Amino acid sequence: MSDLSQISATVSVATRELLDRFAESHGLKKNFVVEQALLYFMEARRELPDEAFIPTRLVLDDKTFDAVVDVLEGSPAPTNALRELMRGPAR
Repeated sequence: MSDLSQISATVSVATRELLDRFAESHGLKKNFVVEQALLYFMEARRELPDEAFIPTRLVLDDKTFDAVVDVLEGSPAPTNALRELMRGPAR
């Protein structure tokens, strides 16, 4: 008896093309890439709280989008304290 089982999933044409290019460029079989991706995804969902998963797409109305752009463009330069924090402890 085989240890393999076939599954079926419908994905967008764009996702299929990304998978094809990724597998080919890395010399991997698509079956391997899909199985590894599923295993990593399921492990992450088991280990991380739901709050850790940010939606991959946000939909904003024009007014909210403009407000976000204003905030991002108006951000002050990082302070020395922030730079030191991001560098982490000296080794």
